[in-house]
Order: sequence, then structure tokens, then C-alpha cells
Amino acid sequence: MEPHKDLKTLLNDALELKNLDHKRLSELTGVPERYIWAIQNMEIDKLPPYPYVRGYIKKISETLHVNHDELWELYSRELKQSTSGKYDKLPANRFAIIQPSRNKQILIILGIIIALYLIMNIGRIRGEPKLEIINPSLPVTTAYYQTFVLAGRTERYDKLTINGKEIFVNQDGSFSEGYELQPGSNAIEFKSKKLLGMEKTVTKQIFYQPSTIIKK
Repeated sequence: MEPHKDLKTLLNDALELKNLDHKRLSELTGVPERYIWAIQNMEIDKLPPYPYVRGYIKKISETLHVNHDELWELYSRELKQSTSGKYDKLPANRFAIIQPSRNKQILIILGIIIALYLIMNIGRIRGEPKLEIINPSLPVTTAYYQTFVLAGRTERYDKLTINGKEIFVNQDGSFSEGYELQPGSNAIEFKSKKLLGMEKTVTKQIFYQPSTIIKK
């Protein structure tokens, strides 16, 4: 093998000498044509593991009557030249501080903020909510007017509903809501719920007895 020739030139000359092309060489050797092109052009990422390549080169060298050892040595030398720099790095210092990427830094900061928020507001989002009903104060109450003002106190961060309707809660946790009663018994369900916690339900009964005006 002439020392000045590279692998690509050597294979091209051998193919021309034997009057073969890559397709015919593939048929004679059983080596897929794409691998022959990849070996010739040193396209490492398109080749199978190292031992398979050596077997392919042996078949190619036998078919083209090229010295196998010299062809393999040439391939190995060019392989080393093409991969040096990509993998030839100093070993990492195990004591060095590895800086995370910018995206990882942002995710870490966001994680810390969320963790701090959860710690500082754990009482607001978990546990049993507070719910105090001021009006009506008794479990069963009789009313003589159709509009009844429901009132009480909870925590302003909790979700409050009365019979399924969400009610506005003031900054101090107090609430009041006018409720239209139906004649007879009215079940009023107060429900307070924390974001990630439990619910608390209080049920009151209001018996609405419309007042009767007697004319003289």
C-alpha cells in the first residue's frame, strides 16, 4: 500500500482496478452498500460497532486483493484522527463545582420560590378550614320575612359556598349574603374549603312563615 494514499483514495483505486462499483462490491462481499460508503468516507456515526467494521474491512480487502492488515491500520489511523478532539478531553475534576445550565438555574429558582410559598402558606392551603355561622345562630330558626341575611366568618383564602353558590369573603374573613326563602322549611348549607385541604360544612334550617296582615 502506498503510504501517501488515504483510505478513500485507496478504495477508489482498488475498485477501478477491479472494474467494480460499490453496488457490485456489496454483492460480492455481503457488506451493505451504505456501510461501504461510510467506511470509505469515514462516516463513523453511520457504522455499526467497531468489531463489525473490522469484519467488513476484511471481506472488502479479500475481494479487492488488498492487504487486510494495512487496510485496517489505515482505517484505524484515520479513525483516530477524526475522533481526536471530540473525545480527547482532560478528565473532569471531581472536586470542581459544575455550574448548571441557565434553564436548570431558572427551574431551581422557581422550585425554591414554590417551596417557600408552600411553607409560608401551609395553613392557608391545607388542614380543616374555620367556619363560624353568626346568622342564623341556631340550628333551626323561624323567619317571618322572605329575605334573610346569612352571615358568618371564615378565612378569606378559603372558598365559601352557600347551597353551591360561591360567596365573596371580605379581607377580615367575614361574609354576608341576602337569601330568598321559600315558604316552609329551607335547608341552608354553608361549605368552606381550603385549596389543598379539607372541607367544613355547616347546615342550618330556616322555617319561613310569611307574616299575615289582618285587616279591620
